[in-house]
Amino acid sequence: MEHVKLIMIKYFATFVLLYLVLGIAYGLTTSQIFFVSLISLALYFLGDLFILDQTNNFIATFSDVVINFIVIYLLLDVVGFAGDRLIAAFISSIVLGFYEIFFHLYVTEEFSYEHEPISIGRYDYLMELSEEFEPFIDDEEDDYY
Repeated sequence: MEHVKLIMIKYFATFVLLYLVLGIAYGLTTSQIFFVSLISLALYFLGDLFILDQTNNFIATFSDVVINFIVIYLLLDVVGFAGDRLIAAFISSIVLGFYEIFFHLYVTEEFSYEHEPISIGRYDYLMELSEEFEPFIDDEEDDYY
């Protein structure tokens, strides 16, 4: 059930952000944005469930930005976008990347992806390797310590 809720949140946010960038700024229709959002929703399973589980938020967000850029760039050609696809895909993927930062924090909290940090333990074995600087000559002097 958590997946359904997360998919709905991600789809709605992706649709709204893509509508702001591609719909208002570049003039794409709502049905075209619906199609691009639906296809980019398939990235939920790759980026948010697989990459985020294995790595951290930064790497998962960066990979989502790159994958979103590639997918949106290719889909803008499919829907017949007449403008500059490179700039439109870049701006869209950056805007979605800012959203993904916070969405990954929510996904991490929902699924408890917190991993134990890898312990790079320092084993400080202390041992004395030198002789005393002022050795006691007489055993009777040991009493005052």
